[in-house]
Amino acid sequence: MDAMPRRPQLVASRPAGFTLVELLVVIAIIGILVGLLLPAVQAAREAARRIQCANNLKQLGLALHNYHSAHRMFPAGHMETGWDGPSYRHQFSWLTYLLPYLEQSNVYNLIEFSKIDLRRSANENPAFMVAGSVDIPVFICPSDPTGRVDPDWAPTNYLGNQGITCSSRGPRSNGVFGHDSWTKIRDIIDGTSNTIASAEVLKGDFDVNTIRDNYIFIRRAANADDIATCQVFPPNRSDLAGVWLGGPPQYNMFSTNRAPNDRRFDCVSPHHGCTNFAARSQHTGGIQSILADGSVHFISENINLQVYHALGTRNGGEVVGEF
Repeated sequence: MDAMPRRPQLVASRPAGFTLVELLVVIAIIGILVGLLLPAVQAAREAARRIQCANNLKQLGLALHNYHSAHRMFPAGHMETGWDGPSYRHQFSWLTYLLPYLEQSNVYNLIEFSKIDLRRSANENPAFMVAGSVDIPVFICPSDPTGRVDPDWAPTNYLGNQGITCSSRGPRSNGVFGHDSWTKIRDIIDGTSNTIASAEVLKGDFDVNTIRDNYIFIRRAANADDIATCQVFPPNRSDLAGVWLGGPPQYNMFSTNRAPNDRRFDCVSPHHGCTNFAARSQHTGGIQSILADGSVHFISENINLQVYHALGTRNGGEVVGEF
């Protein structure tokens, strides 16, 4: 008899694709890789933002020197537009006068200086309000996450150095900028390479419930020069650097009497002519600045305070070492 043919044996084949366990392992590995990569991406982005911020400051430094070449002086920290009336007395900042030297002549020409009405408030002065509403990219540090808040006024991250004295008034300020200051290079007897001209601050978000940019506005109760005593008052303003065009000193100038990124609230006491605002930034470990010679420098928040004070004055006679 013929043998019965064998039936073919069925071999179980493995289904295509991943098992659940394998899929979970792959997802876990991808998650770990993303977790490792994300800080590097964020660091690369911040490095790019920091470079852009330094480029902005470099342009401001060049504009300052071009202005000085044309006028034989640096612009005032802020300039009087009149002696009375409800509009800001200290209306135009040093940044306003740099506009023609930053390829922003069209914005500068929007200001009708002859038509400024001191009987009107700042928000009722079309002679300069249109210009002040224009966003100027070179005035903004891309590392600062706060965007524009005020619909009427465009902000800035760069303020002028009023020095270590708690005053924004020209004769009392020992920095490069002050009230109607008009500093000349020959006035910077400490040397332009040893004197800060401008540095970063954090833009106000107009929210007094946050901490990052708030300050204390006091009139007659205390002098803002005593920053420790000033801390007993609650912060009540959050519009620091909220208007590049000008206005009160909190829009135009900072003080170098406190280290960068000082954690105490800033303070201003207009009755005493005293403003006390520290430089601040979102860059890790310090702030970027331009010296009066136009060079850009990163200043550590841990800088020796005596060295920082020396960098803050134009005529202190100090010897500045490495920083």
